[in-house]
Amino acid sequence: MTVTRFIVGITATVGLVFATPVAAFAVAYGGVQGYAAETPLGNGTIVELTGKNSNTVKTSTKKQLQNMFGVTIDRNLLPVTLSGKGLKNHVFVAVSGNYDVLVSDEAGPIAPGDYVTLSSVDGVAMKAGTEKTVFGRANGSFDGNGVLLSTATLKDESGKTSKRVQIGSVPVTIDIRSNPNEKSTKTDLPEFLQRLGQAIAEKEVSPIRMYLSMAITAVSLVASIAVLYSGVRNSVISIGRNPMSKKSIFRALLEIILTSLLILIVGLFAVYLLLRL
Repeated sequence: MTVTRFIVGITATVGLVFATPVAAFAVAYGGVQGYAAETPLGNGTIVELTGKNSNTVKTSTKKQLQNMFGVTIDRNLLPVTLSGKGLKNHVFVAVSGNYDVLVSDEAGPIAPGDYVTLSSVDGVAMKAGTEKTVFGRANGSFDGNGVLLSTATLKDESGKTSKRVQIGSVPVTIDIRSNPNEKSTKTDLPEFLQRLGQAIAEKEVSPIRMYLSMAITAVSLVASIAVLYSGVRNSVISIGRNPMSKKSIFRALLEIILTSLLILIVGLFAVYLLLRL
C-alpha cells in the first residue's frame, strides 16, 4: 500500500512539473485561444466577438471598427495543441503578438512600421489614416504587387464599382488602440487643456469643442462679475444716499449675488454638456 502511494505521488509530481510549464506557455503564447466562429474563417482574418462574454467570433467590419478583437491564426504555429472540441467552425484567435494579417492596398502601400486598421473589405486590414482605432503595426511591406492572395472590388453607395484592391498578407504586431495618427491631424492644443478636457469628458475632445468651452466659460465669468460689480456699486451708492433703507438694499444685493452665481453655474453646465455629449 505504501509503495502504491509512493508511485502515485511520484507520478502526480512529475505530471505537475511537466504540465504546468506547458499549460502556462500555451496560455501566454501570443495570447491565443480557441473560439467558435459564425462561418468558416481563413487565417489572417481580423475578427470581433459576437457578444461581450461570448466564445464565438465573427469577421470584423469597418462600421464596428472599435470592436476589433484579434486575428485568426494557423494552429500549426502553436507549440502545443489547444483543445477546441465541440466548437463550431473552430478557430484559434491571437489578441497579442506578431502574426500574419490579411491586408489590402486600399489606402496605399504598407511599409514596415505603418499602423494598420480595418479596410472596406471585412476582416482585411489596410494602412491606417485618421481612423479612430488601429489594429497594430506592420512588420512587413505590401504594395499590391508580388505575392497576392486575392482581389476585391469596392463599390460606392450607389452600387457602382469604385476601386479594385489587391489582397496579401504581412506580419503585424497586434496592438489594438486609439490611432496616434488621428491626434496628429488635430489643431494644436496645449497639453494641460487636453488633459482637462479628457478629465471632464472621459474621452478625446476635439480642439473646436475645447475652444468653444473656453469661450463660454469666459463669457459667463465676465457676465457674472459685471452683474456682481454693478449690483455692489449701486448698493453702496444707495446706502450713501438713503441710510434708512439698508435692509431693502441688502436684500437686493443678495438677489444680485445669487443672479451672478446662477449665470456662472449655467455657463459651466453648458460647458460640461458640450464636452460630454
